[in-house]
Amino acid sequence: MVFPLLPFYAREFQASETVIGLLASSFAIGEFFFAPIWGRLSDRFGRKPIISISLLGISIAFASFAIANNLTWLFISRFLQGVFSSGVFTSASAYVADVTTKQDRIKGMSKLGASVAAGFIFGPAIGGILSSINHQLPFFTAATLTIVNLIFVRLLLKESLKIKEEKLVLREGFLNIKAMYKGLRGELGTLFILFFLWSYALSNNQVAIPLYGAEVLMISAAVIGIFFSLQGFTSAFVQWFLLSKITRKIGEHHAAVLGLSIMALSLFLMPFSAFPIFLATLMMAFSFGSAITRPTVQTLISKKTHEGQGTTMGIAASFESLGRIIGPILGGLVFYSLGHQAAFFMVVVFIAVMLIYVIFRKKFLRPELKT
Repeated sequence: MVFPLLPFYAREFQASETVIGLLASSFAIGEFFFAPIWGRLSDRFGRKPIISISLLGISIAFASFAIANNLTWLFISRFLQGVFSSGVFTSASAYVADVTTKQDRIKGMSKLGASVAAGFIFGPAIGGILSSINHQLPFFTAATLTIVNLIFVRLLLKESLKIKEEKLVLREGFLNIKAMYKGLRGELGTLFILFFLWSYALSNNQVAIPLYGAEVLMISAAVIGIFFSLQGFTSAFVQWFLLSKITRKIGEHHAAVLGLSIMALSLFLMPFSAFPIFLATLMMAFSFGSAITRPTVQTLISKKTHEGQGTTMGIAASFESLGRIIGPILGGLVFYSLGHQAAFFMVVVFIAVMLIYVIFRKKFLRPELKT
């Protein structure tokens, strides 16, 4: 509901394009440092208490963002949104892994992704409408909805973790760069990179598309919000109804490659959109590929890990957050320094290089024979 509005809201505080990118990235910086910590905490104390604490923190952070009166406070509030959001997403992913078998995990992860995507069906459009009434209203609304979510969690969610970790080691959570480096060198390294690329492409677009729509196609914030809602609808539909059929037909590893390929192709064509309808169509195609990629890669990581699900999902979330840090910064910076086409093409190049590596690395495309 709020992320399409960030560039427009920040400009009320005279923020430059670079500052807008940094503001968007501050959310991911909070995720980057705290996701591994939340993951370890959920392995030790359970998923439900961590989700509950995180939801309360998100609500407070959104309310703080709404009443912010300077850029510094905007950055602090957005950073805290990332800190507490990482607790929800990491614990929720671990929760799904707890309650599903390896055979059914792709269904669980895809439905989790579809549930998140469902928020993008109505959220951006509602945010755009509410912002036309009052620019703070979408953020206050988000804070209220998060409290409602917290109430449902406390009343209805059952704890999923049966065996809790006996010891709590947070050191690697704070120094998660070392854990990420070890992850890259391990058997999950390729999957972590794919997760990073998916996140980088998605977050780059969250800045590049509103800027392209507003400054090249002259589209209003409300219309851009509707376009993002169409993306949400596409993502929810694919993950809820199609993804399990796709993975059953071609396998999870091939599905990850297919999803990234669709994302790269649609990104390549986006800056050639001469009319809003073309941009909306390509955004939906991009969302189709994204909806295949994330749950599939997340499932593969969950199935192959030898550590606690919370710990592994925390490391994966750090790679995702790293993409969300770099994406908005480069998206805004490249858009104005090298031109709007470069903001999209640069992502395509990164994805293409990784896809070439994956395709020629036969070991990645065959593991389904072993699982």
